[in-house]
Order: sequence, then C-alpha cells, then structure tokens
Amino acid sequence: MIKTKRLYEPKEDSDGTRILITRKWPRGQKKDRFDEWIKDLSPEEDTLNKWNDSKKTEEDWKRYRVKFLPQMKESKAINKIEELRQRSKKGETITLLCYCEKGKHCHRYIIKSLIENQR
Repeated sequence: MIKTKRLYEPKEDSDGTRILITRKWPRGQKKDRFDEWIKDLSPEEDTLNKWNDSKKTEEDWKRYRVKFLPQMKESKAINKIEELRQRSKKGETITLLCYCEKGKHCHRYIIKSLIENQR
C-alpha cells in the first residue's frame, strides 16, 4: 500500500515506512520524522522553482507535470520507483512525505501514481 502525507503530520503506526521525497533536507526537522530519504524522486530545482513561482492554476500544474514526468524516467528514478513498487507489492506500507499540504498539487501524488501503475 502506498500512502501520501505531509511531513509535518503526526507519525502513526499505520504509516509503515515513511519516505521523504524532497530534494532538500527539511529545515529544523530531525531524522526520526521519517525512515528513508530518496532525493531522486523529487523535481529538479528549476522545475520546482517554476512551479513555486506560478499562480498554481490547473494550466500551471499541467506544465509542471510535463516537465516533471520525464525526470522520473531517468535511470535513478526508475530504479527507485520500481524498488518501491516491489516493496509495496510484497505487502509493505509506504508513506511518501513532502512539504506540501494535503489536497494541494504535489509531486508525491504523481510518484504514488507511478509506483502503483508502472508495469
């Protein structure tokens, strides 16, 4: 099972393995907030900056996805996605963590979809 959550939400037993998927270390956060950190599943800095500077409309989200998805087809990202897919398939609960608030457009939802739908 793949779940998503904001890094700042309380840790719960049902979270399973908590994996941070951000490029930068979360300022002021201790390592005990998550179990693993996979930088390769975060957008390149330029892509993230363009998203952060946008008005975050649906059109901006489409542009972000168009830039972000090819980044997840690079070998490091593909390998990590496949690894997480296999772990989930074996029954491990994995919670993908990011800074973004729940319900907002966030790359963790894209990564979740790639893990669940990759063949």
